Amino acid sequence: MHREISSGSRSWGETAGDARILVRPRAAKAEALARWATRRRIATALAIALLGQTGGAAWAAGPGSPPDAAPPPGAPAAASDAASGEEASTRFKRGLSLFEDGDYTLALVEFERAYQLAPTYRALYNIGLVNVQLGRYADATRTFEQYLHDGGAAISAARRAEVTKTLGDLKVRTATVEISTNEPSAEVSLDGKPIDAARLRGPMLIDAGEHQLRATAPGYQPGFRTITLAGADHAIVKLSLASILQQPQRGAPEERGRTIFWPGLVVTGALAAGAVASGVVMLNARAQNSSLRDAPLANTAAQAEETSSRNQANSAGIAADVLTGLAVATGVVSVVLSLRVDHSPKSPTLAISPQRITFSGSF
Repeated sequence: MHREISSGSRSWGETAGDARILVRPRAAKAEALARWATRRRIATALAIALLGQTGGAAWAAGPGSPPDAAPPPGAPAAASDAASGEEASTRFKRGLSLFEDGDYTLALVEFERAYQLAPTYRALYNIGLVNVQLGRYADATRTFEQYLHDGGAAISAARRAEVTKTLGDLKVRTATVEISTNEPSAEVSLDGKPIDAARLRGPMLIDAGEHQLRATAPGYQPGFRTITLAGADHAIVKLSLASILQQPQRGAPEERGRTIFWPGLVVTGALAAGAVASGVVMLNARAQNSSLRDAPLANTAAQAEETSSRNQANSAGIAADVLTGLAVATGVVSVVLSLRVDHSPKSPTLAISPQRITFSGSF
């Protein structure tokens, strides 16, 4: 992280027009901060009490209308403004009650909702003071600046001077940061809260202290950064997101129809045919041998023929048995392969990943 400290910043205790830095003991600093917080609480209570006497009436009348003004008959827009003003007044009073109970968080919610229903610059003063009580110094700064802008000449000189002084006190409790990423479409969050893209176009005012930055974008690994800023610091932070290479998805295998293992069946058929032919030869040889055996053997030639037919029958029988066994085995294997394996041709596929390149298929 590259950090740039603004040259116009002053340390706590520095006086304007004097180059000397006043170093106070820790106890003196703590006492000064306690006095400042007490002064702010008293000022908040007085300001809210004062606004409670006049702001509720202004809200009930609607923004930009005098308290006694009544909407003309038959004017739906005016009636809607009056209803919004009444709800704003109710929420404002509820915020006052919550503030008196010390529940500043819910009081701020009610004040902000009242302002949304019926915007009036007077409400911004209270919202800013409650933000100070909650330690949301950057929000308080933005709210007070908007209060001075929207109120303009309607703000008294004393109130303007008070708010201006408060803004000066808040400068040492806030810092600015410029955030950028290497991916324009990245979404950036600060302490878990998304930051609007418009606020990233320039310096962004945040509370001084430690913050967590996170950037995310589709196809990228998230980028993280922890920064610690002192009062009036100016930091430049760039979040780098690493690209994630798309890897082939490993889903369920594609369902394909089962096919018959034709080579095995062809071999089975050939073996079966050979077994049948051998069986036929064996039967013919045995029939011939039987006829020769029943006839008287007149000479040696007849005996030799009888022996030859007997040997032929035995050989054909053995061949038939072997071929039959092979046909049965091949048929069983062919059936099993047809039921369990898909032998249909598959299109070649190419898968590219950071670690390897895979080319697969059947040819």
